[in-house]
Amino acid sequence: MDIENLSLRQLQNLEQYIPGLNRFPSRFLVTDYSKFIEILYKDIDDIIYQIQENPELRQNDGEDRLTIDIRDQLRRLGYDASHDSKFGGHADLLVKKGNFTWIGEAKIHSSYNYLWEGFLQLTTRYSTGDSNQRDGGIFIYIRQKNANAIIEKWKNHLLSKELPDYTYEECENRELSFFSTHIHIGSGRDFRIKHMPVILYFQPQDKSGRSKSEKKN
Repeated sequence: MDIENLSLRQLQNLEQYIPGLNRFPSRFLVTDYSKFIEILYKDIDDIIYQIQENPELRQNDGEDRLTIDIRDQLRRLGYDASHDSKFGGHADLLVKKGNFTWIGEAKIHSSYNYLWEGFLQLTTRYSTGDSNQRDGGIFIYIRQKNANAIIEKWKNHLLSKELPDYTYEECENRELSFFSTHIHIGSGRDFRIKHMPVILYFQPQDKSGRSKSEKKN
């Protein structure tokens, strides 16, 4: 088979067998909103895994620096992605394909009230909840230990807010992430948010790791 002569549609059928295609055909050909969101989340998960590979280098990175790194990698994949764009305010991450729009808010975890403010920014300021932007996301940059416990407490915090028709479900592709859905205050329709922890905890306990950490401090 001469791969150079295959159409994008034919290459799309081969994505699972040729990792180097990196979902490019599907990303390029997508015309359905739900499929756009599905592919975007797979790409974002891959980017998060890469960022988590070197937490020791990111201890002083702020929310903007971390989010710009995500934006830059999305751009390399061909997305129309921007940071701090004017969209009902200054959205941390805006991803577009034609009329499809996805908005991400980013917070370095310090308290659950701080995360809640990010949730309100996303749902009451930046998004419309219309049919072309029924989904959004929250990046939760975590430098504390036990990200799983932090996310469980965040779930309970959201439950306590008694949002209209609020539900949540686990993410099948990444266990630490989860989806929440509630009625968007603007559109009156379901609005789904993916809550995505980014694990940046770095406190090595081995002798070599301790000495390096002490030198940095």
